[in-house]
Amino acid sequence: MPHVDILFNQLQKRKTEPRQVKTANDNFEKCIVDVRNKIDELINEAKSICTEPQGNKRRRRNNSSHDHRVAALEVCDNIVDSFK
Repeated sequence: MPHVDILFNQLQKRKTEPRQVKTANDNFEKCIVDVRNKIDELINEAKSICTEPQGNKRRRRNNSSHDHRVAALEVCDNIVDSFK
């Protein structure tokens, strides 16, 4: 996630004003909310790029796109909640 690297670089400056920290945190939170809102598009894009090799192995049942969506939404919610 490039957003984390950007936030890290903004907060590592030697002289950082509290206002700059607040702005950086707000921008990061906004980006995470945007990612959360586009999660379905991102999952569909990932499906079109990544294909699992077809073999003789049994597929896992818990590897559904619904499970991936729920996990991704939970990660985004946890990140946003940690900033509040």
